[in-house]
Amino acid sequence: MRRGATTVMVGTAAALFLGTVGAQAGPEGQPRPHGGATAAAVAALSDGDTAAALEVFPAGFEPAMHYRPVTEDGILVDPLGGCSSPVPLPKFFETPCREHDLGYDLLRYARSVGHEPGPQARRGLDARLSRHLHEACRTAAPGDGWCVLTADVASIAVRFNSWRQRDAAPVPESPLPYAAVVWTLAAAARWAVR
Repeated sequence: MRRGATTVMVGTAAALFLGTVGAQAGPEGQPRPHGGATAAAVAALSDGDTAAALEVFPAGFEPAMHYRPVTEDGILVDPLGGCSSPVPLPKFFETPCREHDLGYDLLRYARSVGHEPGPQARRGLDARLSRHLHEACRTAAPGDGWCVLTADVASIAVRFNSWRQRDAAPVPESPLPYAAVVWTLAAAARWAVR
């Protein structure tokens, strides 16, 4: 593999694994499942059903989270969200990333009101992101192996991070370990191709 491609691939993997070193774990006990509006909205997002998500969207979300979700390309999203990566990702990944961000914010909101829907909610959001990224590759870049590989790496990284956080609502983490991971992996990649 060429040095540039290796560096980009390792950089992409590192960027997507940000948050995996020295991070806080999720709560010690499993949250109590709750079948309220938040769980229903998360389930609808996981199924890609924007109409159902809008119908059951929790009324307290906007004042608590300080933004109103919008519809983009027929999908309910966080208008300020996006893909978090220090390496460029395909522009057409932005809508799936914004939808995933909204889903994670719904999990944070649910935790803040004491009704976290349980681990299946985060698993469903992550599975939806993976499906949506791969669908974006098939639609916007048919036959592009690099796009599919990037979607695969992103999906694995997101799933690993969720597993690491016990599939609970995402928690704030220090950015310092992230820089160390990126630097270490990039240095290892450069050394490995010599």
